[in-house]
Amino acid sequence: MSSLLSIQSKRWLAILIAALLFAMSAIPVSAEESGAKAEIRLKVGSGQMKIDGEAIKIQAPYQSEGNVMVPLSVFTNPKGFGAKVKLKDNKVITLTYLKHVIVLTIGSKSATIDGKQAALAVAPASKQGVTMVPLTVIAKSFEANQSKDASTKEIVIALKAGSNTSGTTNGEASIDSDAGKSKIGDSHYGWSMNYPTGLVQTSQSQDGDSLVFRDVKKEYYLGVFVEEAKNELTADEKRGSIYPYFSETEKVVDKKTVIGDKGKAYEKIISKDKKGFFYEYRAFQANDYLYIVVFGKTASSSSELERYTGVLDSFRTDFNRADKTIKDLTQIIEGFKTFKDEDYGLSVELPKEWKTDDKSSYPWYYSDKAYMFMEVTSVVAGDTLDAWVKRRQSRFEETFAPEYRKQLEMKDVTWNGIPAKALKLSYSLDTSNWWEEYEIFAMQGEYRYYTEVAYETSGASRYGNLLETVLRTTKVEFSKVEKNFGEITDDKDMVDRTATVTKTSAKYRYSVTVPQAWNGLKINFDEESIEYSFSGGFFGIAVWDDTYSFDGVSAGVSEYYQQEQSKRPKMRIVENTVVQFAGETTKRVITEDTANDEMLPHRTITYFVMKDGKVYQIWGAYYLANGSEYNIKNLEKAMNSFVFNRPQ
Repeated sequence: MSSLLSIQSKRWLAILIAALLFAMSAIPVSAEESGAKAEIRLKVGSGQMKIDGEAIKIQAPYQSEGNVMVPLSVFTNPKGFGAKVKLKDNKVITLTYLKHVIVLTIGSKSATIDGKQAALAVAPASKQGVTMVPLTVIAKSFEANQSKDASTKEIVIALKAGSNTSGTTNGEASIDSDAGKSKIGDSHYGWSMNYPTGLVQTSQSQDGDSLVFRDVKKEYYLGVFVEEAKNELTADEKRGSIYPYFSETEKVVDKKTVIGDKGKAYEKIISKDKKGFFYEYRAFQANDYLYIVVFGKTASSSSELERYTGVLDSFRTDFNRADKTIKDLTQIIEGFKTFKDEDYGLSVELPKEWKTDDKSSYPWYYSDKAYMFMEVTSVVAGDTLDAWVKRRQSRFEETFAPEYRKQLEMKDVTWNGIPAKALKLSYSLDTSNWWEEYEIFAMQGEYRYYTEVAYETSGASRYGNLLETVLRTTKVEFSKVEKNFGEITDDKDMVDRTATVTKTSAKYRYSVTVPQAWNGLKINFDEESIEYSFSGGFFGIAVWDDTYSFDGVSAGVSEYYQQEQSKRPKMRIVENTVVQFAGETTKRVITEDTANDEMLPHRTITYFVMKDGKVYQIWGAYYLANGSEYNIKNLEKAMNSFVFNRPQ
């Protein structure tokens, strides 16, 4: 135990400051980027999984009856699937992810998947108090891709963006509806083939790299899948790319290398599953892509597939634009693809590399350092388009310090056929990398339509015409919005930003007054810590026991910050003094960090108060970009409102 600060106090101090820094790294700002879909890696027998490279401790997966069993947290961790879970009678588990609902029972092989009864190969189990569930059936039901990394032996689960969501085709459209068309193909990915009579298209991914056809009785299957493959693949690597498309009950009955059209080799695998289906897989490499074509049918033997080899033999790794008999199924035209959201009747064209954020509650699309989203809220009686825009202008100026923003620009535009306003915001979070954000405001009937389009200026060569593209291609069916939605209040726009609320901790005998507009993250004031966020910053209070004198705590705090400063050369201690605060002698520390790989430049203000054997830490933090007069004034007012209450 240190003579200056107890081990317990140091532990608390480290935890709380780490939590503060973590909070700062998660501050939502106007240009918040929406990350790509998660990749989960895990290994049988290993006590950790990785989500986008971040190691997370878990109960070690194990094999049971040939199936990999994993802890439920693989699917519930918010950094990955983020599935919601409910437990009934300590044994019935309901997992909800996007539109999928899976009901499992510990110890039972019976399950319900999206309302349909299903039989599991192995029952969920409880091991050392942790619920373990079969990996493959859940991952597949959640439309995730599962594969194995041959070099690390890890199981890789990739959350596939756009799988059967907006932009997909699920209407079972038949090629017969296009007179004179006898072939299908994709002009972007460069392939074509004959279309077998009797099959209809049942699904297509948003990028068009996954396409499935079935018959009405589901006795036949045709799939075309495209993966990027710029480096030449070996035969084994091509076969290895086929196996992830297997169902959990498929087994290989034949595999070989075949010399096909124009002497070009492809890999062929025939498999059989327990449902009586035989599949023939072919893997072709060309045009910097790997094409995997699958044909399957119910059969008593693999020889029955031979009657249908003409379908697979017709596959070509080229697309003849002059051939009018080919129906072009491409989703990507001249570098753009159409994104859709049926609830809003929305469609918009965006660059081909963009993705859909399936976790958002409203239409949200993103790419590298660029994004777009649309939000619909109800019109408030007496409000006007000009008043709405003016409030937004004020909030922007209140949120950013002058040196981190540029002059606002506004112009009249037409959006979805109606008059609208477009507001251009330019801002930076570090004065080096600047963002341009366009906000489109429109009103129609009982609803307000807000569209936000933004990109980092380093990508101006790619996104410089993004506003014009969005204005030109956005289509919203107002009648669908009116049919699908009721009253939707905007909790951020018309709130009284001057109103405050006083909170009291009966257990720790203190009170504090905070703006009502702040977002409460941890609001149980009888717990050891509370936390609020605002645009560009955080505020919090933490309490822990300490039996040392104030001088001991003060010295220990100084020691801690000096150690941190030695680890972070760009961190500077702006102030380290003893002051009067809340009627007590207090340690105040102010730090700034202007260069940190984990977060943007920020400032923290912390008071350490010792009273009745406890240390109270009152702290505030904000990005320097968000250090506006308005934000700083509100933060200081909240911190200075902290008072100790007299015992009852």
